[in-house]
Amino acid sequence: MIIDCAIYRDGARARTADPGEGPQGLGFAVESLGDDEFLWIGVDDPGPEEIEDVGRALSLHPLVVEDILEPHQRPKIDRYHDYLLVSLRGVSYADDEVETHEVDVCVSARFVLTVRHGGPTLAQARAELEADPERLRHGPVSVLHAVLDRIVDGYDDVAVELETDVEEIEVSVFSEERTRDSNRIYRLKRESLEYRRAVLPLREPLARLVDAVTPREAGPYFRDVSGHLQRAVDAIEAVDSLLDNALSAHLAQLSIQQNDDMRKLTAGATLFAIPTAIAGIYGMNFHDMPELRWPFGYPLVLVIMAIGCGYAYLRFKRSGWL
Repeated sequence: MIIDCAIYRDGARARTADPGEGPQGLGFAVESLGDDEFLWIGVDDPGPEEIEDVGRALSLHPLVVEDILEPHQRPKIDRYHDYLLVSLRGVSYADDEVETHEVDVCVSARFVLTVRHGGPTLAQARAELEADPERLRHGPVSVLHAVLDRIVDGYDDVAVELETDVEEIEVSVFSEERTRDSNRIYRLKRESLEYRRAVLPLREPLARLVDAVTPREAGPYFRDVSGHLQRAVDAIEAVDSLLDNALSAHLAQLSIQQNDDMRKLTAGATLFAIPTAIAGIYGMNFHDMPELRWPFGYPLVLVIMAIGCGYAYLRFKRSGWL
């Protein structure tokens, strides 16, 4: 549905346009624009019929309508005649899970169409832009910048939260307690992959957009967004590398713990082997054996067992096996 539809002139909101019923009202709003005005139509979670009506009113190419109707596009920037279609992937993060949503922006010299499929509303981006007349005077490209800036700032926020979770995993991996970090590490690897799919494909198209944007006065704004995007890319690459290192360290810790367990089991078996061997000798049931009928034989054997086990225990303790 159309959330907001307004006409802007000279860096300010001139009036709210009434799209009316069907494409006729929206088409009339476009035709009524003055030479120095442009229209910003905001659409949230639209249905197929709504997008087709908007497409007819704005004379959009059928492929543009098709791309907007399929909210799982790879981030890209396509040029169609006298307008651009920019497909973006917004991200949010909660409970070790990255969620993505799509925002499509169609920009021409006369209008801007923003279509949101899920995720947070763009109302705040519109309000911030309307509060900055100097930036709004750049025309429709200022709307594109506002949306891009909003989406890319979300990348930074998610990257910070991922880095915090990775730090928690590193502390857990190198703690003295036995932990089950492999499941969480694998889950975060999956989420970082989802994040990369949203962020990395936008880097090259945005770089081309920075070179092609007009008016030239708007170029620094887009270069700033490109810098923020590169920072997000660097952050997720660092997170991915840290997760790989954490997984390797966790597996190494498991191997060390297993070796410790085996050494303790071996030491314990050795301690039991000494009295077992001695008792086994006297359990052979031979008639003639040394000290078989000696009254001090039994206590002597117990003392020998205790001395043997104590000596083995001390040696294992000093070597770190126990």
